Amino acid sequence: MLYVAVLMFAIFFAGFAMTVNEGMWNNAITLFCVILAAMIAIPGGLALTAYVLEQAKPSPENEWAFKFACIWGIFFFAVMVLRLITDRTSKVRMKFFKPLDAGGGILLGLVVALMLTSFSALMLYIPFAAGVWKTAEAAPWQNQTIQSFASPMSSAVTAFHGPEVLQQITTQ
Repeated sequence: MLYVAVLMFAIFFAGFAMTVNEGMWNNAITLFCVILAAMIAIPGGLALTAYVLEQAKPSPENEWAFKFACIWGIFFFAVMVLRLITDRTSKVRMKFFKPLDAGGGILLGLVVALMLTSFSALMLYIPFAAGVWKTAEAAPWQNQTIQSFASPMSSAVTAFHGPEVLQQITTQ
């Protein structure tokens, strides 16, 4: 679990490093794409999982891997399609004052990194619920780190889709 908690920090810092110089407009579009892709990927991934499980008929202890892969696959596809659409429709960047663009870009970069990390942490609850990774063996700070990172996306999923969809992720 130590490595998983460290991985969450690494995802956050990598996401921030990738967006820190992008500017406010580009980071706002990226934030929109990440959040909307997550809202598409979770119910879409769960529906795809049901189909894949019916076709593949894996052993019950491996079903979590199919759910994990389906949700992440749809997330990556949705981010790419949304980013392509937004790049095509928004060819002209909105101009801001330089200090506002620099400061706002950094702040929005932090939010983009937080939401990407939050989606990643929320998806970790799939192997946790399957019992593959034991959260009981982790130190309290490790569990708190993962729970804190997952909180923004779990709140968004609950608000957008309701608690039933979130429960399908966090329980087996």
